[in-house]
Formats: sequence, C-alpha cells, structure tokens
Amino acid sequence: MKCLWLVAMLAACGHQRPQQSGGGDAAGTGGDAANTGGDGGLGGDGGLGGDGGGGHDAATGQDAATGHDAATGHDAATGHDAATGHDASTGIITGGPCISGAMGATGYRVRWQDGGGTATVDYEVDGLPDHSRDHTSAAGYQIGFSPSFVDPFLGEGGVALDDSDFIDIEISTAGISSIAKATLSIYGRSYNTTASGSFNWQTFDGTGSTADDFVSNVAPYQWYSADMTTEISPGDNGVYLRIKSGPASDALVVNRIELCLVAQ
Repeated sequence: MKCLWLVAMLAACGHQRPQQSGGGDAAGTGGDAANTGGDGGLGGDGGLGGDGGGGHDAATGQDAATGHDAATGHDAATGHDAATGHDASTGIITGGPCISGAMGATGYRVRWQDGGGTATVDYEVDGLPDHSRDHTSAAGYQIGFSPSFVDPFLGEGGVALDDSDFIDIEISTAGISSIAKATLSIYGRSYNTTASGSFNWQTFDGTGSTADDFVSNVAPYQWYSADMTTEISPGDNGVYLRIKSGPASDALVVNRIELCLVAQ
C-alpha cells in the first residue's frame, strides 16, 4: 500500500509542474502573469504586448510616444497647434508678444541707437514670413541730411523726427493670407517742452494718423499705438511705410517702432 500511495503522489506532483510555465493564472508567462501576460508588466496595456507587447495602444503603438497624439504627433509640441505651429496664439507671425502691449504678435520692430550723435537702426525683430525686404531709414527733405540721436538724458534717447524729415520702413507681407488687425506703435515722447505731438503714416494702401496731441511731451517715454489695419495688405512683397510727426508740436523723439499683427 505504501508503494501504491507513493506512486500516486509522484504522479500527482508530476501533473502540476507544467502549470508553472504555461497556465492561465500562473506567474511565468500566463494570461495574467507579471511579465508577459494580458494585464502584466509587458502585456495588455503594457510595453510591448498585443494588448501587450506590440499592440496599438502600447509604447510603440499609434497613441504612444511616437504616435499621432504623442510628443511628435500633430497635436504635440511640434504640431500645428503647438507653440511654433500656425494655429498657435501668435498665428503665422513669429516675433513673439508685442512689447507695446498691442494685440497679436510682433511682425516688425526696430530700435534707434546712438552712433556718435547719429541715430542708427538696430533691427530687433522681423517676425514676418518673408524677410526679403527688411530695411528702415530716416531721411530729410534737405540735402546732406543725417538723422540725429537726441534726448539721451530724459529717456532712452532716439531719432529726432520733425516736419523736415520722415522714417521709411520697407517690409514684405508675402506668405500672409489675411490680416485681421495691424497696430503701429512708437515708443518715445513729443520733443517739445511746451506741446504734445502726434504721428501719421502712409502706404500704397492709404494714410492714417493719430489725434493731435496724442503723444505726450512728458518723460518718461511711453508706447503710443494706432490702428493701421486698412493701410497694410497681405501678400504684398513691396510694403512701404512712411512715418511722420504731427501737431501740435510737429516734433518727436522716437526710440522704437513696432508693427503688431493678428494675421494668418
């Protein structure tokens, strides 16, 4: 009887061992196992499995790190809705927020700096799609004109702009399909001890101006912004923008000029 009992026990033990490597709920490779099973470490929704290893929802699947909704996908950091995409808050204009506080993004900004008493141009931002035209200059009606850098003590200083000279800006709006809003801003003050001033502008599309006495003659410098949406067109590779001073003072000191656009 002892022999028969021992044979029966050996047979029972031998029947149970295969479940350690292939059974449904066992630890090694079974359906719910820790390493490769349906809901285990690599299975189901895990790293590599079928809903485990190589499945669509896994780490290499379509919704994973390299998939359509992942870090390199269409809606991710480099996608169309991301910080650099066309549908981001700045649209097609890449110059960043406008320091004047105007709506949209910086399409163009220049600063006038001191070149030994002569005002020279520092091209700070060109956020337009087409950079083929990027030129700003100050010119006068008299022969031998040279733009003067003035007012270095009450403010940052800038180019003197009065009724005998003007500033020309040449840019391109090629690559822009629509402009919902365009804002022209200057940073400076009226260069007159007794009167405020203003500024006006003209392009091939039209003219515009601020109200008289719009620009204060009191330091410190401030930003003064005006809507010029109807005076600039999209898709124009030859935009000429001329800026002049206006009443009452007819004299300004201009440190910066900024063009802000809401555009696509």
